[in-house]
Amino acid sequence: MFRPAVTPATAPAPNILLLLALTTALSSCETESRTGNPTRATLPSGGVLVRYSGLPAIDSVGPDVTDVRIDLQFGSREGDDPNLTFGNIRGVQAASDGTIYVLDYQAAEVRVFGPDGEYLRTIARRGEGPGEIAEANGILLSGDTLLWIHDYAQNRIEGVDPAGEEIRWFTKPIFGYGYIWDGAFDRQGRYWKETEHRDGDELDRADPGPGLLSSTSRVYFKSHDLSTEHVDSVYVGETTGRAYRSAADWGTQIPFDASDNHVVNPPGGFWSANTGSYRLTRTGDGGDTLLVIEAALPGIPVTSDDRSAYVESRAEREPEYRRDFEAVAALMPDSKPILQGILMDDHDRLWVRRTVPPDASPFFDLFSQNGDYLGSVRLAFQPGYRYWILHGAIYTWIVDDVGVQFVVRAPLS
Repeated sequence: MFRPAVTPATAPAPNILLLLALTTALSSCETESRTGNPTRATLPSGGVLVRYSGLPAIDSVGPDVTDVRIDLQFGSREGDDPNLTFGNIRGVQAASDGTIYVLDYQAAEVRVFGPDGEYLRTIARRGEGPGEIAEANGILLSGDTLLWIHDYAQNRIEGVDPAGEEIRWFTKPIFGYGYIWDGAFDRQGRYWKETEHRDGDELDRADPGPGLLSSTSRVYFKSHDLSTEHVDSVYVGETTGRAYRSAADWGTQIPFDASDNHVVNPPGGFWSANTGSYRLTRTGDGGDTLLVIEAALPGIPVTSDDRSAYVESRAEREPEYRRDFEAVAALMPDSKPILQGILMDDHDRLWVRRTVPPDASPFFDLFSQNGDYLGSVRLAFQPGYRYWILHGAIYTWIVDDVGVQFVVRAPLS
């Protein structure tokens, strides 16, 4: 049976990552710690706790922090070449030779560009036949030979070769739709997709009335083995959420509430983090904890100015709901999330995106599978809704001041 090709991991570029010496053998006794030199301890479960006393500040300069800038940008504001006009980008992927694949949701096309941004060909167009797409909201390149396209309208995931010829397809194991496809493939040839099951709670009542609502969901990753067609699931924990419902029957989430993030770890298992603290957990396929990374970073307080700004910005548009907006502001937590999210690159490194002020540059910390801090990255641009780290570069899109989208590449060294 066919298995997707896998790009082998290679050593990180020395110019962008700080390579730290491995610590001595793990033990249950902690050793003296300083920034970049963690303590390590064995947890009762047998997993390892790696604790950092601190990490670089988001405005730090020096060998630990690499500033990353765009070296390629393509697209068209004027629309002279329709192949360079993007209506709604939902995916950007890159091969090892620099070939770039771009999914335009609005046009229902996957276009291929050279390393210099020159248009080469279109390998998928709107339709219902082999290699055609109806409504696709994501692409993933497996090695250099297979591009997976998530076509939610046809309820399937299809793989095409670089020429657009359909190689195989399978039915989605989970129904549903998100803005951009967040499924993933691991090294064992399994496709994974996160899903939630919510127990009965306040949100299920027919008329809960105005005020605070809460919910609790059990989070799973459901898998589809491409070789055996076997479908399975792994429980990764519970997640809670809060929302406010007004007397006028509209609802909103509570600003600055922390959230739970989970990503597939390509070698196997998962990484998880709650954005309210700097604590990252790697679990195995069965949900057992293998590694925990903690870092002591100062919290970011929610100020009275934050609450007032929220109320005034919304009351200016809808003054009749000012009391509701004030109630929402009163429910805000005392601290903002420390993290914004986590993601994996194609070298199996964990990227941890920190929360920064609205006018600050995006900032990431990088960790190895063993919890070694590899350095930090600061972007000199604001990436699109999603971004991918492939073959030593970040691929995403940016939007100009009139809403035109441009594909960009930013090398890490």
